[in-house]
Amino acid sequence: MATTKKTVTKAAGAKKPAPGRKSARWTSRKLAAAIARLADEKQGERVVIMDVAQAIQVADYFVVAEGQNRKHLHVIAEHVARELKKEGIYRMGGSSMDDESWVLLDYGPVVLHAMSAKARAFYDLENLWGDCKRVPWRRSRKRAAAPEAVRPDIADDDADGDADTDDA
Repeated sequence: MATTKKTVTKAAGAKKPAPGRKSARWTSRKLAAAIARLADEKQGERVVIMDVAQAIQVADYFVVAEGQNRKHLHVIAEHVARELKKEGIYRMGGSSMDDESWVLLDYGPVVLHAMSAKARAFYDLENLWGDCKRVPWRRSRKRAAAPEAVRPDIADDDADGDADTDDA
């Protein structure tokens, strides 16, 4: 059975773009890559994008990122929500930002799981969804500029330049 990827639409009631500003059409894959990069910008570690479309019907992609503590998880989630809101993309739901080990942001076809190392090891989403394909993504330019972030394995498999490199 073939699954089609969803196109992300702006939330109902979202403001129209300012005159002269084009409204971006986001595919779920581009949204997942953007969320991964935004988490990476706030030092989210071991960021992984999993294509879960064939396994579940409620989302196309899971983005999993690790944070050091409750405050760090909150910073990652707030940064993602704030930057996507600027693009007119609003979360549909999620968990409380007060959780000490796991913050979930639901953007419809893409779900961000910002987790502590302990929660990530306990819930082990990568193993639970182990049959799902990992999607390559490219680190944010802010992080890639740091000497420790130089990586020889950056993939450029996408003709439009938004190919990404898996951080796992």
